[in-house]
Amino acid sequence: MLSLQPIHLFRYLGFKRARLDPSIKRLFYLSWEDALWDILKKKNIIMGSHILVPEFFCGDVENNIRSHGYKIAHYPVGKDLTSNSEKFIKKLIKYKPKVVIIFHAIGIKNNLFKDREWISLLDKNSILIEDCVHRMVNPEKIHLYQENHIIMDSLRKVIPLQGCCVYGSFNFLTFSEPPIPQSWFYSLKVHLLWLLMVTFWNLCQIFANKRLSVKLAELSEKFMINGYDIIGDAKLPAKGLLIFNLLQQYINFNKIYKIKRKQVDLYEKQLQHLLPIKVLYEESDKKEIRAWPIVLDIKYADRILSYLRKKGLIVRFELNDSIWSQRQKIIYLPLGPHINKQQQLMTIKLVKNSFKLIKK
Repeated sequence: MLSLQPIHLFRYLGFKRARLDPSIKRLFYLSWEDALWDILKKKNIIMGSHILVPEFFCGDVENNIRSHGYKIAHYPVGKDLTSNSEKFIKKLIKYKPKVVIIFHAIGIKNNLFKDREWISLLDKNSILIEDCVHRMVNPEKIHLYQENHIIMDSLRKVIPLQGCCVYGSFNFLTFSEPPIPQSWFYSLKVHLLWLLMVTFWNLCQIFANKRLSVKLAELSEKFMINGYDIIGDAKLPAKGLLIFNLLQQYINFNKIYKIKRKQVDLYEKQLQHLLPIKVLYEESDKKEIRAWPIVLDIKYADRILSYLRKKGLIVRFELNDSIWSQRQKIIYLPLGPHINKQQQLMTIKLVKNSFKLIKK
């Protein structure tokens, strides 16, 4: 049984502490959404302002943004998860957003950062958020393009920890995280569901009985989804746990990068030729991506997903509530130190067999 969610924390950590550039400030929140609500409030982004997000974005987050009194505008994202800069600029001019979110989907560097002339079009009082929820942000490799540029990650998607790091300039992040008692009951629920999710994913690795293993994995998935549903719902944002804040600074980036590159190469060699729709990424992205993506045509996506889940590969349609997912579907194959080669080869075999279904 394989976990898309990272587990086995000891495989992700090392003994060397990452050093942050003295010019960069770091804040730590319970989640990406908790960080967003705190930033919007403390940077005085007025209610009714537009927040520009990609079409490939979490619908639940969009709903929470609206419930906080802001408007959502979208910029287009293609089947291959790339963004057209001309269409993006038209959206900037049309909506004049106070917040622009550039998302590195699945950890693949967004092509909008290759030609950054559009940054000059942003309002001087706006916020540019580099959304790294699918990437491990190495504090020693951070680069800010301008003062209103901030970088935000989501640990639970890429390492076995709960929390969100926010990086920005001291001149822009002129505030601190909320006090620990704020929204403590909400924080307790989020951490409890996260702990249950990780525990059940670990348990399903132990038992050889396939039925039991699948049931444990399905329970873990339910805890994960329930956790996702309540994250961002608190009236006031919450600070992340001190211990998670500390452990994040000991991520063994080089070890994880090396493992992911090899795993991506194996997926490519075995599966790339089967995919009618290919997600575009560069060689440098291989070490960064959260998972290996498979884009599926809506005509056969349900059959592929149903087959994989019946065989014990508990994948699902990711960001299925996004505008992008109305035109196609996407599933993620696991990557990371918690997956060994034998497990990856088993995953590849199941995917190959699933694609035989659409040829019948």
